[in-house]
Amino acid sequence: MEDQPTPVLDELRAMAIFATVVRHGSFAAGARALGLTRAVVSHHVRALETKLGVPLAQRSTRSFSLTPAGEAFRVHCERLVDEAHDGIRGMELLRAEPRGEVRITCSHHFGSTRIVPALLQFRRRYPAIRLHVAMNDANVDLVQQGIELAVRAGPLADSDLVARRLVSEPTMLCAAPAYLRRYRAPASVAELEQHRWVVYPPTLRTVTATLGGSPVDIPVQGDVVTDSAASRLAFVLAGEGIARLPAYDAAAPLASGELVRVLPDVETAPLEIHLVHSRRIGPSARLLRDFLLDAARQGSEHD
Repeated sequence: MEDQPTPVLDELRAMAIFATVVRHGSFAAGARALGLTRAVVSHHVRALETKLGVPLAQRSTRSFSLTPAGEAFRVHCERLVDEAHDGIRGMELLRAEPRGEVRITCSHHFGSTRIVPALLQFRRRYPAIRLHVAMNDANVDLVQQGIELAVRAGPLADSDLVARRLVSEPTMLCAAPAYLRRYRAPASVAELEQHRWVVYPPTLRTVTATLGGSPVDIPVQGDVVTDSAASRLAFVLAGEGIARLPAYDAAAPLASGELVRVLPDVETAPLEIHLVHSRRIGPSARLLRDFLLDAARQGSEHD
């Protein structure tokens, strides 16, 4: 005869069921997620309420809401489920060949030039880890989209996300020779205000330049506004205006003569690029995070 489940195992099972019901918003949805009947789910929650001596939820055929006691207890139940999932996922790291899945997002241009080559190296080292790579210049909601890692440039808004600096990329003011022939190259920072710019991102209003240690905010205006870094480079190469470009965009066109550096003595702030993730990520995502950070460190040492 099989051993009967001990009370503590019954309680742990009921806590996991309750957490699932809360996360899915109803007994019916929780039951579907668990592959159980609604009656079984209700039985376990009622057993918890009997054990605790307080009601956890108010339910009817059309609504579901937590009582104050249920709201307080759900935190412990969700933590129990999260810890169990983390423990199971953590075992992936003990396997001879790590496996799993990671979702990562990055901008089209920086992603293509810097991140994708690193991802190819990662795939060669960890071929059993599946990658979902979303190229998007917009800052998507990581939790809502189910994305574990994001590569983001520029100032970061305050949030509960963890940001690790990936690279600090020098920037410079550049224009095409055709543009400078047509509008005459600026001879001073003050003259930059009169020039046409390729505006990126669309919210850009000023560019801060430093000359002789003194910062100056330059108003930015132009007939071309884009939300794509790749488009920005294309428009600058076509002679549509001046732009502040990161070194990874500007280096090759400067070397070939397709671009000219404008006011080379003027310094512009570097572009800070971060690897961003939630405070709790799976083992496969941690492997990729550490791999990208290490690749960035090695790249900066070789520059």
